[in-house]
Amino acid sequence: MSSSTDIHRQAELLAADAIGDVIEHWGFRRVLGRIWTVLFIAGGALSAAEIGERLQVSSGAMSMSLTELQRWGVVRRVWKPGERKEFFEAETDFWKMISKVFAERERLIADSVRERLERASALLEGLPPTDATRFSLDRVERLLSFVIVAQTALDGFIKSRTVDFSRFGDLVRFPIRAVRSRRGA
Repeated sequence: MSSSTDIHRQAELLAADAIGDVIEHWGFRRVLGRIWTVLFIAGGALSAAEIGERLQVSSGAMSMSLTELQRWGVVRRVWKPGERKEFFEAETDFWKMISKVFAERERLIADSVRERLERASALLEGLPPTDATRFSLDRVERLLSFVIVAQTALDGFIKSRTVDFSRFGDLVRFPIRAVRSRRGA
């Protein structure tokens, strides 16, 4: 029969793999989620060697991954009195971590998408008003309205770390009116 330590490690790896999959789905390297999870579950600081041993990750990969995790603010370096090696601990505030990623990464993507849709709309507005042009312009403006709603929700989340879905109806109607009034429709 397995010892409680073995079962604990098995549960830790199962959780690390699950979060690694989620993190990978978000476009990050899977190992980042696995390392963060081990630190989160540990509840205290671990050395890079301890984390690497638990996850079977090389010291080079650990070093690069811990640097990246620190840059994102989801892991921090801590020192233990009397110890020469560095230790690391996980950020435990989920909203803080997610809002940082949203602010630094998703916001840039949303801004880029909005800017390109606005350019597409302007190009279509410059064409003769045929049925095909009006149809395409309407569709591009619907996409633009959706992006404006998403940006508004994202900005609200980043600032408040909460999302209030009760006003989404207003958020959807306002950008559509704003886009249509801009083109005089």
